[in-house]
Amino acid sequence: MHEFSFINNIIENIQDKEDVIGVVIEVGDLAEIEGEHLKEHLEEMMGWDVEIEHKESLVLCSCGYKGIARINQRLHDIVVFCCPECDRVPEILEGKDIKILKVRYK
Repeated sequence: MHEFSFINNIIENIQDKEDVIGVVIEVGDLAEIEGEHLKEHLEEMMGWDVEIEHKESLVLCSCGYKGIARINQRLHDIVVFCCPECDRVPEILEGKDIKILKVRYK
């Protein structure tokens, strides 16, 4: 399951894991995993309280459009998206990353 590579990266980037009680994670619209799946697996594996903050996408298309991407399909590990104006694949400016925003300790 590809979720575990995301989970392992998050766990590896947190210090003093045994003292962690919760984390706040930002998940972009165009990230390869949905926030709720990430939350579910992290809580199950680590026992942490996990809060997910949603980050909207921001794309720039060659047609001149700058705004939120149109998500056509979300599969298990890929997001199919396009420009809502012309259906081309735009450049992603924001909303593809997963970021640790806050770690709460005992």
